Amino acid sequence: MKKRILTEINRNREIMGLGVLLEQDANPDDYKKYAGGKPYELFLLKATPTSKLYMESDGGETTGAKIFKYRKRNPSLVRVEAIKLKIDGLDKDENKYDKRVEIFTNLINKEKKKYAESLSKKYFDEKYRYTNDKDNFKKAKRSDNPYEVNPEWVEGSKKVKVDIPLTPNERFEAMEDINDYIEKYYKGDYEAASKTKKLSKRTSYSRYYGVEKIILSPKDIKIVEEKPPVAEFMPGLAYTSSLTENGTNDVFVNNSWEVGKQIIAFAEGVVKQALAMKQQYEKKGYPNVKIEMTTKGKDEGGGDIEVPFTISTSASRIPNGGQAKDMTFLQLSEKRAESTFNYLKEVWGAAGIELIQPVINFQGDGKKNKDGSTGGASGPEWTGKDADRPNYDEHKYCNINCLFMFSSEGVTEEKEPLEPEVTKIGEWDLQVKRFTKGRPWKLSLTFISDGLKSIRLPKINWPSGVKYKKMPCAAYD
Repeated sequence: MKKRILTEINRNREIMGLGVLLEQDANPDDYKKYAGGKPYELFLLKATPTSKLYMESDGGETTGAKIFKYRKRNPSLVRVEAIKLKIDGLDKDENKYDKRVEIFTNLINKEKKKYAESLSKKYFDEKYRYTNDKDNFKKAKRSDNPYEVNPEWVEGSKKVKVDIPLTPNERFEAMEDINDYIEKYYKGDYEAASKTKKLSKRTSYSRYYGVEKIILSPKDIKIVEEKPPVAEFMPGLAYTSSLTENGTNDVFVNNSWEVGKQIIAFAEGVVKQALAMKQQYEKKGYPNVKIEMTTKGKDEGGGDIEVPFTISTSASRIPNGGQAKDMTFLQLSEKRAESTFNYLKEVWGAAGIELIQPVINFQGDGKKNKDGSTGGASGPEWTGKDADRPNYDEHKYCNINCLFMFSSEGVTEEKEPLEPEVTKIGEWDLQVKRFTKGRPWKLSLTFISDGLKSIRLPKINWPSGVKYKKMPCAAYD
């Protein structure tokens, strides 16, 4: 079936100068009146029993009256009637009359409770108890409440379960297609179409008669619940660096707060990767891509994480000399932390990266030092032997943790959680078959999804203590 939105109704409304009627505002029974009601009459006459159930269904399983072969009166109702007859038959002059009435009344109340409970079960309704078990049918034949063949039973209806019933528009389209078929093959003669024994057309190969049957059936009809729309995320970069001295004074210049080669390489490597990602985003069509630091992002599984921008420094407990001769370990460590931040701000700022204020820690292990000062250094006390210097290198360090995000105009974060979107997908088949041959129509609804492609990062010769990973970071306007 071709998708037409309330075609006939809206065509008439437009002629009358009225507005278009949306599907949700349509009368659910409008399809029965299309073309004077003739397509619907033919549908009722020729549709298979299950097709009629599909057309009528408002969702869920078919009612018990149609899916069970046998039925008998609801047993609770039968027992209540029997008890009432016993009460009517009591002798009112009997001494125990009132007591017996009380007993029977209690029994009636129990049966009424059972009756109410039975209505929640699919094989009961207000009048009947149903079954498809032939043995049950046979066993109850001689009882006071025998099963009978259910006159409302529809063969095949037990399999009819419609989680997503036809919409008013789809029912309307079905009637349109039936009418189109009759116009094409019977020149609009519904009387000829309704008679399967009357010859309507003859060819050298076949003899065509009236409509034999109409079949309406679902194909893979189901609900796809999409996850609520979330912020569109552009993958970002997270870095964890542990830069330690290795005997070459390449974290900081010895007895100075001037940054060394490892910090320089780290800062320049971040710039190179960030600018490469920005360039790739711009090639993909993202306008005005910005690079900025953040403290919050998403891990690889989409969970929220927090990565504060931190700079941690420490001196070893080898006594200060040279430029730092008159400084305590704490003072030197603090100067190194400040120097590191100033250098990062200079290099990253020049590349257009917006920085945030870092959390700075220059306390080292925070313990008391041999010179009487506290904090600023890590590791053992100085032995005074130059041969032991390599043992102190790892305690002269600079650790940097940071998280960068990329944002672009139109890529925003949803502040409020949204409801899941429910999409109907699948097909409904309508087949109108003449005595010899039929012709199908289909209404197809499809679900389309897409996603971002991965971003490739350039290779960087990082210092040995640097680790990084690409991760999804929230993008803001």
